[in-house]
Amino acid sequence: MPAVSKGDGMRGLAVFISDIRNCKSKEAEIKRINKELANIRSKFKGDKALDGYSKKKYVCKLLFIFLLGHDIDFGHMEAVNLLSSNKYTEKQIGYLFISVLVNSNSELIRLINNAIKNDLASRNPTFMCLALHCIANVGSREMGEAFAADIPRILVAG
Repeated sequence: MPAVSKGDGMRGLAVFISDIRNCKSKEAEIKRINKELANIRSKFKGDKALDGYSKKKYVCKLLFIFLLGHDIDFGHMEAVNLLSSNKYTEKQIGYLFISVLVNSNSELIRLINNAIKNDLASRNPTFMCLALHCIANVGSREMGEAFAADIPRILVAG
């Protein structure tokens, strides 16, 4: 069990990472990952709506699993939903997931572009920075066309 103090954030994520690190074999790691994927899938498909913290935690776990080299075939919509949050940490995780896992051919690009457009128009410099960072990382043709007029204006306005 990792040493996680009360203010450190996502305890479930820290425990999951610790469990993965403590696996003695690749088979044990895969078994633990599959168990977690089943849990996350059931939480996302459950009847009751998840709060922002839970979505953020599960999206982080999916991102960690992807970075370990496993395919992720769900959770993209939950990450897009995090982009509409007013909390920085939730929005940050949503943008991180989008930047790493979403390719330019995704059907979610329109939804992502709308969320980015809202953040660029928000006049919140932190949210604007997250949106600009995502545009730079994804760099799709659709994003380039959608924000070609906005980005120079924002950069010049400071």
